[in-house]
Amino acid sequence: MRRIRSAIVSSVAIGFGLLTLVGLLLGENGGILYAVTNIFLQVAAITLAFSVVIGVINLFRVHGSRLARRKGGWFYSLVLLLSALTAITLIGLERMGYLGGRPSPSAQLLETAQISIESALGGLVLFALVYGAFRYMRNGISWSGVGFTAALLFFLLGALPLPQFQALAVVREWLLAVPVSAGARGILLGIALAITVAGVRVLIGQDRSYRE
Repeated sequence: MRRIRSAIVSSVAIGFGLLTLVGLLLGENGGILYAVTNIFLQVAAITLAFSVVIGVINLFRVHGSRLARRKGGWFYSLVLLLSALTAITLIGLERMGYLGGRPSPSAQLLETAQISIESALGGLVLFALVYGAFRYMRNGISWSGVGFTAALLFFLLGALPLPQFQALAVVREWLLAVPVSAGARGILLGIALAITVAGVRVLIGQDRSYRE
């Protein structure tokens, strides 16, 4: 009985997956199949929206419980809850028409708070890399440590807006445009292939996570 149920679930998943794939490949030329595919995508979007709402509710539940019990890190939970409530309130008032302006208050909050915090965290990466190079070389000099430290110094000096480092800046731009960009695209291709393989495993029934 269990095998029959698993086979039925796998068949349904494979069927819906193939219908959606074929509908997307055919596009508007698919006629009814394209319309059915749009319905599937809308259902998936609605499901995703409900998942986000459930995630937000779970976030308030977990951090509210930590705040009420004064567990370790309760202050960070308080900051998180206040930030979430502020953002939700601002967006809700904007949607209802009580707040307006160009840019909107939520956009101002994003630009003045979140982007500033992200920029500060990005700036801390520099100190983390320098400290990492120091720890790496303190444990013993090796070719990998020397290469890491040399690359770090090269990129840092090349980023300085000084005329004496103009040649390093040109080489740095070339490295970022060619080898680094190629490596990043290779990582993205690897991610795409991994997603494709995971999707194929779901379609052929090897991955049973959706049945658990």
